[in-house]
Amino acid sequence: MKKAVIICGPTASGKTNFAHELARKNNGEIINADSMQIYQQLPIITASPSQKLKQDLPYHLYNFLNIDTEFSAAKYATSASRAISEISNRGKLPIIVGGSGMYINMLIYGFSSIPDINNQIRSQARSLHKELGSETFFDLLKTIDPEVAKTLNVGDTQRVLRAYEVIKQSGKSILYYQAQGNLLPLPDFDFDVTVLMPERSFLYETCNNRFLALLEEGAIEEIKAVHQQYNNLNTTAMKALGVSEIISYLKGEITKEKAIDLALAKTRQYAKRQCTWFNNQIKEKRVIKFSNFAEYISSTSNTISFLKS
Repeated sequence: MKKAVIICGPTASGKTNFAHELARKNNGEIINADSMQIYQQLPIITASPSQKLKQDLPYHLYNFLNIDTEFSAAKYATSASRAISEISNRGKLPIIVGGSGMYINMLIYGFSSIPDINNQIRSQARSLHKELGSETFFDLLKTIDPEVAKTLNVGDTQRVLRAYEVIKQSGKSILYYQAQGNLLPLPDFDFDVTVLMPERSFLYETCNNRFLALLEEGAIEEIKAVHQQYNNLNTTAMKALGVSEIISYLKGEITKEKAIDLALAKTRQYAKRQCTWFNNQIKEKRVIKFSNFAEYISSTSNTISFLKS
């Protein structure tokens, strides 16, 4: 089996620096697994790796996509799998780094063969759901896919919409694709997974400090430029931590201090959810726990040495 390393964990847990040192000492190249660090126009607010790091080592799938473009997890799995294979074929160690659980999950455990839903069908489904209401829309789903309707309830809006979109897109029930099982993008690779798991109060401290540092680096100016060029943009990129709060400040809806407080709170909440996800969803993993920066340095250094040996 070929080998690839995954470094994951909550936001602001030190994944980038750890992965960079690991790559330097193990002839590695780094592949992004953060759903927000893919966008060109948001390198600062998403805490993308610095140009200095990128000049030192090859980095892949960072800041390559325009902010008005959607990028599904399945598309990520395809792009990342190609990069991992190419890196491995060059005799280098692929090191996947990020905190987007869905991206990482697809690489390890595979993904469904459900086709991508085009924007027109997705928009039509949501408009129709809003127009008809939940119960009438659910009745409509019953007429076109009665079997899947038996497995859902009217209040499960996301799954109801998903089932409707899939049969409209492909002509086949979502149950058909689920029965096929997952497609493994890299069946010939063994993934060595390390999860960085800071103690909660230290994690919240690093979340706060990093966000404030991003503001010092020009995050507000970055988001202002995006807001001016793409007014009222409603894509996944705009869900990046801090973006909506800073836009509210730029529009005069809230004070700068309020925007920062809201963004800090949202970042901490997101980090907490990530901790829960990585604890529960990744079965085989090495967990590095630390409660201060000195412990982080010691633990990650020991892991780098272990992986190198």
